[in-house]
Amino acid sequence: MFSVLISKIITYFVIMAAGFALVKTKIVKPQDIHGIARITLYLFIPCIILRAFCVEFTPALRNGMIFSFVMAIAIHLFFFMLLPLMRKVLHFNEVEQLSVIYPNSANLAIPLIAATMGWDYVIYASSYLLVQLFFIWSHGRMVMQGERGAEWKKMFLNINVLSAVAGLFLLLLQYRFPKPLEDAIFSMADMVGPITLLICGILLASTKLSMLTTYRRWWMVVLLRLVVLPLILAVIFKYSGLAGMVKDGAMILLVTLFAVVMPPATTLTLMAEVYEKDAFYANLLNVVSTLFFLITLPLVIGFYMQ
Repeated sequence: MFSVLISKIITYFVIMAAGFALVKTKIVKPQDIHGIARITLYLFIPCIILRAFCVEFTPALRNGMIFSFVMAIAIHLFFFMLLPLMRKVLHFNEVEQLSVIYPNSANLAIPLIAATMGWDYVIYASSYLLVQLFFIWSHGRMVMQGERGAEWKKMFLNINVLSAVAGLFLLLLQYRFPKPLEDAIFSMADMVGPITLLICGILLASTKLSMLTTYRRWWMVVLLRLVVLPLILAVIFKYSGLAGMVKDGAMILLVTLFAVVMPPATTLTLMAEVYEKDAFYANLLNVVSTLFFLITLPLVIGFYMQ
């Protein structure tokens, strides 16, 4: 599996380079990605979530889903415990704090899990995604805005949450789409990885990386997000005995690790824009982390698997 992961990482580098070249040759303008990004968010990602639930519902799957859901909650609570350290010792601002806590567990993680582990394991990534969506629109909003209260509407009417709920009903009822519709959903789900990396390449070409000198703590955010926290969790997952709690526990924990080791969530750039924080910095952290995660991901995953 690790060789498949390395091959996929190289593929992702090539796709990012293609997006980068499209901008530098002026074939594509940076603003052209907005439409592609909206199609990815509102069509391709819901398809990838629906596809994840098109599996046979067994007692082992039920136990695995509960296990992955509990682990996702525990990981977020662990991250929240680090907030005082980030605020008082590292002096992180709101954008930096949230960039450390919330990874891009949908666009990048799910395609990688599907490619390296198979579609049967993607359903466990949905558990992490659901927990993250709940916290990012409650806790994340409160940190970003500096107020109490949660945006319940954005939590429960989020397209990813609605897709997961629909997928859960399909799973419980063991309903399968008619073949032509299922093929269409599966085909669009396969597009998420390449499209996301193409967008990353376009963003990289249109981002002034020289602006990193303006932000002195960017490297600490990237280091915590991509290396320190994922490695801490990898050590816990590997040596704690958690894997023995459910059938196939080691692989379910690997899925969770894939979700954690990603760059910051793209939603944070939108939130920073809405709540008048430094949206440019949020986007810069996302772009730089996406570039580095292609190097740090195999190192963290390789450590866990060895």
